[in-house]
Amino acid sequence: MEKIAIYGVGGLYNYGCEAIIRGTVKFIRKKYPNSQITYYSKCYDYDKKQISDLGIVVKNIGSTHRLWRKIISKTIDIFRIPIVPFLENEFKQILKESDIIFSVGGDIYSVPAHLRGQSRYRYVNPMVEFGKLAKINKKTLIIYGASIGPFGEYNTARRYYMDHLREVDQIYCREYKSIEYLKSLGVRDNVEFLPDPAFFIDNSDMGLEFSNSYVGINLSELSFKELYGDVNDDTISKLCCTLKTLSQDLNLKLMLIPHVFSPTTVYDNDYIFLERIYSRLRNEHQVNAVLVVPTGFMDVKKHLSKCRFVICARMHCAVNAVTIGVPAIFLSYSVKAKGMASFIYGDEHWMLPLEEINSRLIPLAMEMNSKADDIKQCIKFKLKKVEVMLDKAY
Repeated sequence: MEKIAIYGVGGLYNYGCEAIIRGTVKFIRKKYPNSQITYYSKCYDYDKKQISDLGIVVKNIGSTHRLWRKIISKTIDIFRIPIVPFLENEFKQILKESDIIFSVGGDIYSVPAHLRGQSRYRYVNPMVEFGKLAKINKKTLIIYGASIGPFGEYNTARRYYMDHLREVDQIYCREYKSIEYLKSLGVRDNVEFLPDPAFFIDNSDMGLEFSNSYVGINLSELSFKELYGDVNDDTISKLCCTLKTLSQDLNLKLMLIPHVFSPTTVYDNDYIFLERIYSRLRNEHQVNAVLVVPTGFMDVKKHLSKCRFVICARMHCAVNAVTIGVPAIFLSYSVKAKGMASFIYGDEHWMLPLEEINSRLIPLAMEMNSKADDIKQCIKFKLKKVEVMLDKAY
């Protein structure tokens, strides 16, 4: 019996990470039917409850957020020291207890846009450091459900990632742009395409009630910080003006849909960010809007089904919508949204760079509104093709 570890996500308060875990477990059970699966969690109590229906082992590797650790970590960031602190014990535990490791977590093998523009930046990545140790210990290492890159033009950073990725036993990329990028850097023999783990999740018995009552809006402060390094009140004001015009022009109510609820990091909590937007829309702009509070990846689908289409900064929120046949505009701040939009629609027409949200969103949304029924048929056809891909993956 293979002992298989799933490791890499920060916590299932990110419903995209919940989707990754659910899809990964289903894939592993098909690929390795006699395996024992353990998910190593940094948010043990919440995560264990959230996926109790999966019947896998959940182990706690979370640590307390002590002040001295935060100070040391911040110092390392400021001075770009090439080390990853405080993770040695969890690395050793996982390696001791597993034969095969699935490294999961979306775009964890990448460098944020606001850093890539610098000539030098801190590039050391915990998952790369763990992966190096896994290979030294002769463990099978699989990167699964990933978007990879870009790493910028800093040669030291690029070599750091490339040297490791060549040693990984198998890399399953969830969109073709990552594959093309890896090939351009000489990583190709161990790279394969496989749809995002969210596509493995069965929606058939949910009893969803579809309507066209809303346009769904998912925005995250993290996405703006990835681009600009910070978010100010002017950003909120401009977003609210754009959303007010959008609601009026479409003659649709707005449904604000959080997809990540970080308990420790304010800028990685969609609800806090969307609540600021919601309050201003209701109080200053008199816009008819609702702010929903879904309880998990599956529950989000019940809200998404009420939307004619959705506009999403969180890629997995968009994928969540598409998997139930609801069209989505992908707001792009990293390669994953571009690649996923191309995979679903065949091109990047329904992908909008996040920095262009205030200048181009309204005409693009109006176009999607007018073509929504045709787009739904295209999505239905794509989902059938995905089923064939998944069957062949085993």
